Amino acid sequence: MCPVRVRSGLVAVVAVSAVVSLNLSAPANTATAVEVGGRPVPIVGPSPTAGDAIASANVTLTPGALRAAVSGRVLVPDANPAVITVNGHPVGLDTPVHRNDRVEVTPGTDSVEPVDERRVVGTAPGLPRVETSLWNPGRPRVDTQTVGRVSGEVVSTALTETGVAARPETGKVVALTFDDGPDPKFTPAVMAILAEEGVKATFCVLGSAARLHPDMARAQIAAGHARCNHTVDHAHLPRLSPEGLTKQINGASDILTELDGAPPTIFRPPYGELSPQAIAAAQRAGMRVLTWNVDSDDYRKLAADKLLAKVMSAVKPGGVILLHDGGGDRTETVAALRPLIRALKAQGYTFATPTPAP
Repeated sequence: MCPVRVRSGLVAVVAVSAVVSLNLSAPANTATAVEVGGRPVPIVGPSPTAGDAIASANVTLTPGALRAAVSGRVLVPDANPAVITVNGHPVGLDTPVHRNDRVEVTPGTDSVEPVDERRVVGTAPGLPRVETSLWNPGRPRVDTQTVGRVSGEVVSTALTETGVAARPETGKVVALTFDDGPDPKFTPAVMAILAEEGVKATFCVLGSAARLHPDMARAQIAAGHARCNHTVDHAHLPRLSPEGLTKQINGASDILTELDGAPPTIFRPPYGELSPQAIAAAQRAGMRVLTWNVDSDDYRKLAADKLLAKVMSAVKPGGVILLHDGGGDRTETVAALRPLIRALKAQGYTFATPTPAP
């Protein structure tokens, strides 16, 4: 007996001939002979199959691998099975063989994974990692990448849209921002004044407060105001582990997105406290980081006239003004808000929210 083992690129030919008469009703110990390389190989049994012939000939069914599009590394070692044919027709191992049949085994061939195209949006050039004033975010570069569907390997990258550099706002425009809400007492009062004065503001919302007052949080978006993520419950970010940052930042985004399907694109750190890890976590979650450059100090419960004077002495074009609609007694903030809006208007200021990136 001459065993034959199939190697890549070779075809093993198993010719079936009737050395003894093939009788499907023969006893179980009947042997049918096949020829492999001119030598007879016995197959014991009444109903020999292609699998029996292959096993008796000691032929190995060698599969082909699925390989990565760039590196060629094996992704799935047995992705493409060997092909078995009888008389030129593809069959399975359990296909019966008969007198003068010809069984062939072709090793599986290696193949390359399919590829997909994806749109990759970068960051607009020039935009700071932390924004303290209003910025026009420009337009980010957009690439079209061809990537391996299984491996994720990048096959090619083509420029689709050229980026436009971000630039700071230099006109007489300011942003009113309100932290720590929504609060059932002070947020409606703030929103009423904004509506009466025709001003849009940015509400930096706590996930925990939004969960308690979802209708109020939805009303902010319905009124055309901007929303920013202010963490779940006003945590000190530099003190947190990576897991803690994810819980606070992504957790708040999840809560806000569940309210109305609109994920926040702006993040404000509680207390203005940041770390490189916190900035990276917010940006990974798809948000720009916004602090402020005009602090009203309303959290100190300044009297309304002092609060007004403090803001007006510090305001500048592109200013981001920090106020609060939650987190404590905001009676003085509400009292100062209308006079503040009118004083800013008198100086020629208009009001804006952070411009979302395209």
